[in-house]
Amino acid sequence: MSALTLWLNNFTPLRTPHTRVYLSGQAVSMIGIWLQQTAMALLVYQLSGGQAFALGVSALCSSVPILLLSLFTGGLADRYDRRTLLIGCHVLEIGLTFVIAAMIQAEQVQLTHIYLFAFLMGCVNSVYFPTQQAFLFDLAGMDNIRKLISINSMILNVCRTLGPTLAGYLVAQVGMSAAFWANGFSYWVVIFSLLSLRSVSQGRPHGQGQASLGAALEHIRDTLTLRSIYICCATLTMFGLGTLALMPAVASGNPQRTGLLLAAAASGSLVYAVFLSPVISHIKRMGLTLSLTLIWMGGWLIVSALSSWLVLQLIALFMFGLATSQAMVTCTSMVQILSPPAMRGRLMGLFSIIGFGLQPLATMIGGYLADRLGVTTTIALWGLVAITIASLLLAQPQWRGWNLAKDRSGGEV
Repeated sequence: MSALTLWLNNFTPLRTPHTRVYLSGQAVSMIGIWLQQTAMALLVYQLSGGQAFALGVSALCSSVPILLLSLFTGGLADRYDRRTLLIGCHVLEIGLTFVIAAMIQAEQVQLTHIYLFAFLMGCVNSVYFPTQQAFLFDLAGMDNIRKLISINSMILNVCRTLGPTLAGYLVAQVGMSAAFWANGFSYWVVIFSLLSLRSVSQGRPHGQGQASLGAALEHIRDTLTLRSIYICCATLTMFGLGTLALMPAVASGNPQRTGLLLAAAASGSLVYAVFLSPVISHIKRMGLTLSLTLIWMGGWLIVSALSSWLVLQLIALFMFGLATSQAMVTCTSMVQILSPPAMRGRLMGLFSIIGFGLQPLATMIGGYLADRLGVTTTIALWGLVAITIASLLLAQPQWRGWNLAKDRSGGEV
């Protein structure tokens, strides 16, 4: 298979009309979300009088519901129609976003309002994240889920680049509320796309729609590959992605240097999603691949921390970005593939806790240690921990030799 054919083969899910419709809506919505997130960070910083701690509180408010509720709300995706749940989540998000946008425009918003808004959006997201991940499986099926998650990641990374740029323009030229209004209207695009997808069936065998939380946790405990994937995801979140919020400290508060460091990591993620993902998706030894990816991530994280030369820091963070994108796409798709249909929502709920809910907590722990040990020492230590955990996983022969091609049914491995 030629390189071009291999690359084009990664986009086969787009041949299906309903997949194109849904992802088009998602692209618009993701830009709106990044618009709002960037504007909200600026607003919190402004309302707090320039306190960086307030940014951490805001992030924590949005993640607490995901941490506390996702294991339970994930079960909704197993019991009810996922398309309807997604539409309901977006309707609630529209209402919350329009209310806060009106308050900002009327100059009545206070910091406590933003914290409450972040908390309520987190509650909605505790339902949305696991439901949306399970719905992607309904769209793609077992054969194409890895490709669809890769395409979704590609869209996310492009929007992560465009969104903040557009937010800066809107806030500067129109006002802070413009980004919130724009995000609220962007949700309507997704709703219309979901309304047109009536033919998408929800894969769930008859009589298995009531899988309990205990059954889902027991399944994780008894399935070595699934358990190890969750450990990989926790390592990625706590000791990888959680360090990105410390980049301003690495750059000694220099905004231009901070922007370059974060852009380097984002560029690595985008390059992986666009060019490398089609190749990686054909690898079958996913246990070995995931562990080596985390070792790669930790190694480059140490290099970025210990180097004071900007060029080397940028190269290291670019390589770090390649690894984080590969690890997240692989973990997400593997959980999808290994999840029994009756508990896919439950298992994706736990994945949401680890992949999204832990990041602000990881940032706060890292910030606490950085204030006491130094940011360079902390980031290097985090990289070393990631390498250690990945190496310990490699010590398991079943994980090291796990071949996805022999385990397509989600059996006990």
